[in-house]
Amino acid sequence: MYLKSLEMSGFKSFSKKVELKFDTSISAIVGPNGSGKSNIAEAFRFVLGEQSIKSMRGKRGEDLIFNGTSISSRLNRAGVKIIFDNANKFLDIDYDEVSLERVVHRDGTNQYFINKSLVRLRDITELLAGANIGSSGHHIISQGEADRILNVNSQERRVMVEEALGLKIYQYKRIVSEKKLDKVAENIETVQSLRRENVPHLKFLKKQVEKIQKSLDMREELKGLYREYFKREDTYIKYWSEKMEEEKKPLVSELSELEERLNKAKEVLKNAKEPGKKSQEIISLERRLSELREIKDNLTLKLGRTEGTISALKIIQPRTEKKAIDKSFGFDEVKDLESRINSQIEIADRLEEVSQIKTILKDHTKHLDI
Repeated sequence: MYLKSLEMSGFKSFSKKVELKFDTSISAIVGPNGSGKSNIAEAFRFVLGEQSIKSMRGKRGEDLIFNGTSISSRLNRAGVKIIFDNANKFLDIDYDEVSLERVVHRDGTNQYFINKSLVRLRDITELLAGANIGSSGHHIISQGEADRILNVNSQERRVMVEEALGLKIYQYKRIVSEKKLDKVAENIETVQSLRRENVPHLKFLKKQVEKIQKSLDMREELKGLYREYFKREDTYIKYWSEKMEEEKKPLVSELSELEERLNKAKEVLKNAKEPGKKSQEIISLERRLSELREIKDNLTLKLGRTEGTISALKIIQPRTEKKAIDKSFGFDEVKDLESRINSQIEIADRLEEVSQIKTILKDHTKHLDI
């Protein structure tokens, strides 16, 4: 790596843009007093990141900006750019040529550029520290400092030696790391303070989350119970629907049969209204039904007496049965009487069916207003 050029614009006594090229291994700048030789050396320190305005023979940042003359107006900015050949990658950056530039404004604002990209002072310092160079040290000796290394104390000499050995980058990294650790410790303390402040809120939120989770679990459980309930209801309704459908079939059949019988009864009643033979038949049927009812009543009375007698005979001992036969109240005659009574009961039952038919006809006649 070697220095290729130095460009100054508005820096101290250089009101106009001035570019110095270094094409030889050794370069020298000569001139009378007050021609700006020291300003060139300070321009090197300025562009390399020097922060001490006093070391550059100034009190404020604006003292580094051209302040004007009787024939030239003052400027509002000063800039210095330096270019290095980095073909051997002495600087830790992936460029064969590296330009560093620094601009200062009258309000004290400083801007730094690496290959025309705006960067921080920290980036400039780290890049140069990796190449064992900087804004001050053993490689830049100002006017009247030729014997400085001989007159410094042991502490300052150690700093120069460490810088020459390339240890400055590690010291710088250590300082940056310590600052980061201090910042981290400060952040940890802030976080712990916020944590202590938020503990009650976190407990409250935890309880709320537990309630919400419990509510969600209960909702899921309720959904399961609803599904089971509706499943059972569906099975229950399906079962009773099928059962009612089965029970409905005979009722429908019976209803159809009743309607058919009703139609027949209407037909009979219709014929009964007509004068003639049908009316006489019904009158005769009613007379016969009345007679049969009287016979049935008499037979029922006799049957009751006979059943009482039979029950009594079954309890009597055989000798009592023989005594009853001797008195001409034979058991065979009783059995014969029972047989005739049963025959009369069958006749009466048939007549009762006829009576029921007549009752049905009367009821239908009332409903039909006949």
